Amino acid sequence: MNYTFDEIPNILKRIESRLDKIEEILLDRIQKELPEKEFISAREACKILKLSLPTLYSKVCLRELPYYKKGNRLYFSKTELLEWIQEGKKNLPMR
Repeated sequence: MNYTFDEIPNILKRIESRLDKIEEILLDRIQKELPEKEFISAREACKILKLSLPTLYSKVCLRELPYYKKGNRLYFSKTELLEWIQEGKKNLPMR
């Protein structure tokens, strides 16, 4: 296709608009595909794992649980805790 010099600004605006739409669609798909890490407190982690707070801290010290530390505070990823529970699944022997 041959375009005139005067048509170029309008063509560039249309291209930019279409690229913006494509970018929006891609970002939306990425956000839906990748679960967002939901960070929770130690007390919330205790509720999910059904552990006492001292037991939770003990498991953190032994590096048995996935955790994050920023300053003096501990954070836990809800997704990672649920995966940790799943990893402990035992298969019962067949009879």
